[in-house]
Amino acid sequence: MSFTSVPIIDFSLAKDPATKPQFLEDLKHALFTVGFLYLINHGLETEAKSVLDLAPSTFDLPSQETKNSISMVKSGPYFVGYSALGAEFTNKALDFREQYDFGSSETVDPLAESRPDQEWRRLRGPSPYLPDDIVPGFESTVKTYLNGMNNLAEEFLKVVAECLNLPADTLLQYQDVMNRLKIVKYPPPSTAEVKSLNKNDDKTLHNGTAFQGVGPHKDSSNLFTFVLQDNVGGLEVLNSEGKWIPVTPIENSFVVNIAQGFEALTGGRCSATTHQVVVDPSNKETRYSIPYFHGVRLDLTREDIEKQLSDIAGRIPEPKDQKKRAVDVPSEFIQPQYKCFGEAHLRNRVVSHKDVAERWYADLHQKYNNGQQN
Repeated sequence: MSFTSVPIIDFSLAKDPATKPQFLEDLKHALFTVGFLYLINHGLETEAKSVLDLAPSTFDLPSQETKNSISMVKSGPYFVGYSALGAEFTNKALDFREQYDFGSSETVDPLAESRPDQEWRRLRGPSPYLPDDIVPGFESTVKTYLNGMNNLAEEFLKVVAECLNLPADTLLQYQDVMNRLKIVKYPPPSTAEVKSLNKNDDKTLHNGTAFQGVGPHKDSSNLFTFVLQDNVGGLEVLNSEGKWIPVTPIENSFVVNIAQGFEALTGGRCSATTHQVVVDPSNKETRYSIPYFHGVRLDLTREDIEKQLSDIAGRIPEPKDQKKRAVDVPSEFIQPQYKCFGEAHLRNRVVSHKDVAERWYADLHQKYNNGQQN
């Protein structure tokens, strides 16, 4: 039977030996059946409130030029920095959102210059921030939240492994050194505004009653995503019947979903679930969302995954959700043309941020955007 709601997982139950067995069963059910869950009592309520309270002030600045001073296209090949409204593409259509992207790494990959054949190594690098005299506490608040999320995600990986009958530290070796974070603003659009952005592809959703905040997709760059959302709503997840299920905001929770890195590590047994964000023109509230992406090693190869699968053979049950898989967006890393996860991830960034790709990855921009190679 297809899911009609997203399950709620109480993280505090993992700390009590009396409640942990049922916690692991509930977590396993959420991963195999839905691929999405609410995580409550996670311990980062204070840090989450601080960064969510900060979000509006990072966009509501006296001039657009201030935000553009740390634009993504100016910030190097790392895909971090500010993106203006209508600068990112998902599912070949423009997203109606404005955002900042950050990474947890403050250094570049030491092999980036000596291995030009591995362009994905250029993805790692420092993030720009607006100074405190413009947005007080911007850098410190974001970094504190990023550090807290790094720690929480690592603890989450341990219980995920346990619920799949694996040693708790099994998944830790697949973590990347650069995790990513977005602060996203979804303003209430007019029909004219959205049409002006989507001149060549007027992307409407729900029979023309809503527009694409973010188009249907699976998260491609990570193991799991942890979304902090305000009370406006708009996030939806696709069930096996092809119906979009609203992920209604729950205070002090994270919405957690499987990403393609974890899907690959389990041989597709735990599949990422397609989701989107809809923008309703009749709703005049601005939505703020702060997704955190816990990264997967970019040097992870298909051979590494095959070894992982041989180690877990028989320990993870086979999927029974072929109907769900039939409606899902395809997973990129499973495609055979990519030698490692970094190649698949870089391709995703190139087609999502065409202006950055044109400036920093000209050959790949020509290959994937101008040549429209999938």
